[in-house]
Amino acid sequence: MSEHPRKNDMLSKTRQMAWIIFAVVSVPYLLVYFHRVAPAVVADRLMAEFRISGAVLGSLSAIYFYIYTLMQIPAGIFSDSFGPKRTIIFGSVVSGIGSVVFASAQITLTAYLGRFLVGLGVSLIFIPILKICTEWFDPKKFAAMSGLTLLVGNTGALLASSPLALLAGHFGWRTGFHIIGGIGFIAAGLVWIIVRDRPSDLLLPSPVDGMMESKAKGFHQAMMGLGAVVTNPRSWPPFLAFFGIYGTLMAFQGAWGVAYLMQNYGMTRIEAANNVLPIAVGLIVGSPVIGYVSDRLNNRKIPFLCAGMVYLATWAALLYWSEGKPSASVLVGLFFTMGFSASGFILSWAMGKEVNSPSLAGSAMGFTNMGGFLGAAIMQPLFGLLLDMNWQGQSMGGIRVYTIDGYQKVFMVAMAFICFSLVIMLFTQSVRQHG
Repeated sequence: MSEHPRKNDMLSKTRQMAWIIFAVVSVPYLLVYFHRVAPAVVADRLMAEFRISGAVLGSLSAIYFYIYTLMQIPAGIFSDSFGPKRTIIFGSVVSGIGSVVFASAQITLTAYLGRFLVGLGVSLIFIPILKICTEWFDPKKFAAMSGLTLLVGNTGALLASSPLALLAGHFGWRTGFHIIGGIGFIAAGLVWIIVRDRPSDLLLPSPVDGMMESKAKGFHQAMMGLGAVVTNPRSWPPFLAFFGIYGTLMAFQGAWGVAYLMQNYGMTRIEAANNVLPIAVGLIVGSPVIGYVSDRLNNRKIPFLCAGMVYLATWAALLYWSEGKPSASVLVGLFFTMGFSASGFILSWAMGKEVNSPSLAGSAMGFTNMGGFLGAAIMQPLFGLLLDMNWQGQSMGGIRVYTIDGYQKVFMVAMAFICFSLVIMLFTQSVRQHG
């Protein structure tokens, strides 16, 4: 008679501990997004101080995405073999070192090294967090937890907007990156003390009765599992759909959005950062909402397509309004909608996980995540190159001033990539949740 109440009590402890662990691993994930979009806020400072062109700045920003892309599959393998806790700790320490190196750089080469280390470190954080969610939370809530994770991450993007702009204005851009580096080391310590890979590590039951926990795999087993993910044809549509949506978003939010508003709307850096900030707010709101809707509908494809069409429309509006100057309130609404609708990409991770064996969750999500960051790695320097090709020789304070014609070409290319993602998803078999 007493067994059932005791079991319920233990499950309650599992749920409580799950949220504690999620809160702790959220700290390093804040830094992931800070580093992802911070270069856009100080883009003009970096161009002037290191005397670099738009294409070089795009490459400096995008090196984060190059290494992040390459490390998504290893991140999944490390999560499946060495465990998500160890992987997050290592990533937090390396990103902290990278942030300090970047903040201390006196030459472009050292700045590249710092961004490389930052990208290497933060690339080992997100997939382990999703792996922890698969162990500590009901799998039927995975899309919603993915959305909540992205909500947390975009809080870091908020820190890299107006607060970083204010900090850069008063103390210089280097101070912010030194501070974030120190927070990375603190985050690693918190994860080491509190986080556990799975409930059984604390002698707690699984969150779902009868659910089997994954066991840590040997490195060779994890590599073999990766082969199964890559050769599964159903793994590729989520990869490609994520490519176009996230790549275009990061090219604007993470590299060129602030510069676009400063140069074509006459805004100060703080004003431009404030106007781009609603993208992050839209992501914060949209991610859990779209994840929840997808879980309720038990469908990934329809919410993805609906959100993607709205996202495409926001880029069309940018292209149309580039000839005029909409009011600040219109821009705020546009950028909030852009972030909200773009957050449909969170469903890519659920798709990638659900079409592969549960034991390969880390590798499957790592492979899917690779698509979005490959898109960002390609599009940030590509957009910079397009702007350079249309540059008419104007500069101000050592900073290149790009024409509206250049930005219009960028917007059209972005829309082509988004259409590619939607077409891929349109002809993809709808992926439904297991169970």
